[in-house]
Amino acid sequence: MSVSAAPVPVVSLISNEIFDRLQGLITAEISSYKFVDVVRPTKLAAYTPQNGLIVLIRGDVTRLPELDCPGNPPAVAMQQTFLVKVHIAPSERDTTPIDLFEDVVESEIHKTLTKADNWYTFGGYAIDAHIQATVTVTSDGGYDGIAVPVQVVYRTVEGDPYTVRT
Repeated sequence: MSVSAAPVPVVSLISNEIFDRLQGLITAEISSYKFVDVVRPTKLAAYTPQNGLIVLIRGDVTRLPELDCPGNPPAVAMQQTFLVKVHIAPSERDTTPIDLFEDVVESEIHKTLTKADNWYTFGGYAIDAHIQATVTVTSDGGYDGIAVPVQVVYRTVEGDPYTVRT
């Protein structure tokens, strides 16, 4: 008797695709910066912030009724923001300006996420995506790194967030 895998919501499949692409940064040869790991936080947030750690989290989700599609069944359009946060904490002896690290990190994330011609579909699960302006991340009142927001638009069958509609 075989047990089939539980269905996965479309937004989770997009998260998985973004996570998989970011994994490529861990082994990439980047001369001026070293990424150490990619994590998706759990309830316990069982990771230690460190220089070069990428944390993929979800931000706001918005309904986009103007992009809904009629049909039987109809399609519902959503826009999910993903935040690709990177901890930037070089050694205190490092004389490299922080903004150079920020520029390299942002550039490598852009390059990695948009490598394929149809990058914005995230494996066929989305209909569009945009990389937004990078923001500074602070923690406990101090500098922690940057976050690159990625807005992804996708459609699912109305009442069925497991089924993609393009």
